[in-house]
Amino acid sequence: MKMQNTRKTELNLVVGINGTGKTTFIRDEIIPSFKKCLVVTPDSAEWKHLPIIAPDQIRTFSGHGRIIYEGKETLRHIKQNYFGGALILDDAMAYLDEQTPDVLQYIYIRRRQYGIDLYIVAHGLRQLPPKCFTFGSYLILFNTTENFTQRKKELLPAIYNKIIAAQESIEKEVLKGKPYHKEFILLDQQIRGAYEASRKAKR
Repeated sequence: MKMQNTRKTELNLVVGINGTGKTTFIRDEIIPSFKKCLVVTPDSAEWKHLPIIAPDQIRTFSGHGRIIYEGKETLRHIKQNYFGGALILDDAMAYLDEQTPDVLQYIYIRRRQYGIDLYIVAHGLRQLPPKCFTFGSYLILFNTTENFTQRKKELLPAIYNKIIAAQESIEKEVLKGKPYHKEFILLDQQIRGAYEASRKAKR
């Protein structure tokens, strides 16, 4: 899922309850696949293996790092200074709802102009703002007991049905002793080719 000039950037939603493997997936599969990656976290005790990036370092830093969310200005600094890499919004429920419309516009749309692949991590679909689904590329679903009917009106029927089927498939795999099983649900048909090819190459 590396960013390339030949394809659109992605906005991927990573959803699952605690202990299902979301952090491990981001740490082991996503972050290493990018030369530059910034993790936003509301908890300074998380992602300790990554160095802390101060707001005034965002524009110039390289490699992998984390920034501690300390209020609305954190994402505003990122909006103004972060380019070309992956941006991980971990535990997004803790701060996305308080963002101003222009910052959310950046998150959903302007990532393409800035060359950013975005991952929004949450415990459930109901924790995500509705527009996440409109602009999303993939939903990466881990185990969850959430009732998805509250999101039904915000999703195309085909996408909603895929999510329900994936939830049922994941539950079966978990019962078989695979607690970290995940399913990829395509939200944007236009990015199928690039990512499907990359997934096959990793197998």
